[in-house]
Amino acid sequence: MKLYLYFSVVVMSVLALPVFGQGTMIKLNFAPAMPLGGTADFTETFTGRGANFEFYKMNENNLGYGVEFGTMNFYEEVPNQIFEQGTASLSGIQHRYLKITPIMASVIYIFNADKPFKPFVAMGAGLGINTQTVSMGIFVDKNEARQFIIRPEIGAIYQLSDYVGIKLSSKYYQTFENADMRAHSMMGFNLGFVMLNFNK
Repeated sequence: MKLYLYFSVVVMSVLALPVFGQGTMIKLNFAPAMPLGGTADFTETFTGRGANFEFYKMNENNLGYGVEFGTMNFYEEVPNQIFEQGTASLSGIQHRYLKITPIMASVIYIFNADKPFKPFVAMGAGLGINTQTVSMGIFVDKNEARQFIIRPEIGAIYQLSDYVGIKLSSKYYQTFENADMRAHSMMGFNLGFVMLNFNK
C-alpha cells in the first residue's frame, strides 16, 4: 500500500509541474547492470535482467521533469561457503539474489534539442525497494529494505523520425545504508526506445 501511495504522489507531482505548452518524452529501456562497491562484494556477476521506464514533461524541448521506474536483478552461485542459521551450519554452494527496484523523480537536460543527435544529462532521486536473498539447500536468509537512492546519467538520443528515437546511456545508481541493509551501487547501461512529442 505504501508503494502505491508513493507512486501516486510522484506521478501527481510531475503532472502538476508547469510545462509552458511543450511536449513529452517516454523511454523504454533494456537495462543491464554491473555491480560496484558493496554490491560487488555480495555478487560480482554482471546482469542482463534489467529494464526501466521513464516519462518526462518537457519545457522548451531542453529541460524536462519526470519519473523513472525500473528493476535490476542480480544472481550468483558462490561455492565453498558456510551458511549458519541458529544452531545449524551448512557448507556448500550459496545462491545469492539481489533485486533493486528504483522509483524516482528525475530531471533531464537535452543539448541540441532541435537536431537529430541529442546528448543529455539527467539526475534522479527517490526510493529504492531492495531485496537481498541468500539460499543454501533448505536455508534461506531474506532481507528487504527501503532506501534512499540517487542516479546521475549521461547519454544521447538519436531521433529517427518526428516521433521516434533510440537512446544509449550510462546510469550510476547509489543507495544509502540504513538499519535494514547496507549501501548498494551499480552501473547501468541503457539501450532504449524513445517516443518523442516535441513542439516545433
